[in-house]
Amino acid sequence: MLIPFSKYHGTGNDFIMIDNRSLNLKLSQTQISQLCNRRFGIGADGLILLEVNDETVQMVYFNSDGAPSSMCGNGGRCFVDFCQQLEVMSDQGEFLAVDGMHSFKMENGLVSLKMADVSRIESIGDAVYLDTGSPHYVTIVEDVLEIDILTDARKIRYNNRFTGKGTNVNFVEMMDGITHIRTYERGVEDETLSCGTGATACAIAMHHYGHISESNMPIKVLGGRLNVSFKANEDGSYSNIWLTGPTTRVFEGSIQLPE
Repeated sequence: MLIPFSKYHGTGNDFIMIDNRSLNLKLSQTQISQLCNRRFGIGADGLILLEVNDETVQMVYFNSDGAPSSMCGNGGRCFVDFCQQLEVMSDQGEFLAVDGMHSFKMENGLVSLKMADVSRIESIGDAVYLDTGSPHYVTIVEDVLEIDILTDARKIRYNNRFTGKGTNVNFVEMMDGITHIRTYERGVEDETLSCGTGATACAIAMHHYGHISESNMPIKVLGGRLNVSFKANEDGSYSNIWLTGPTTRVFEGSIQLPE
């Protein structure tokens, strides 16, 4: 079966987009993994299906290992662009993801996505752990660009605390007034050039640490720049969280569905 697709990226975080409204695909984990494989498939950090149920537009997201995943911020922003290109959605509205409804808006070539509220931040030694739609462990380091991220992140990703469902691991450093981050993503099991829920988690963590006082901040990822804004509440929770950044349609094509 020949499947049409589009390839998108948001600051280097790349995704296979499939309009599943009429195809009604039921992809296996193996098939998704093969499609995301960078040597034997299209290559991507994840695969996203566009579906519509009872007039509700839905983003169905899978990690590159083929397993269903929690929320993906950059994937959600690329999904908005994909849907807008198909005239499924306009330049503002909302869609359903695994963690609930998300509002969005497209302005000046950027896509902004409203993220889930954060009600709890847990301290783990010198690090913090929070859920921004996906779970994230955030720790401040020196020389963030020089760390051995695979070795350091996997010690956390696979420790006794997180060995079950796993966690994404973020390393953060403030340089020249900008928060620089690197992220290891579970499901991809590698470093990605960008992570939307990770950028969101790092912005909130830096505010929680007291390292920044702003509620609207630039985030430098390996693949470019994102921006995170939020409202810090008196009870320590965070709401009205928005992730903003560019999206790019890389190419379109079709591929034989793996057996």
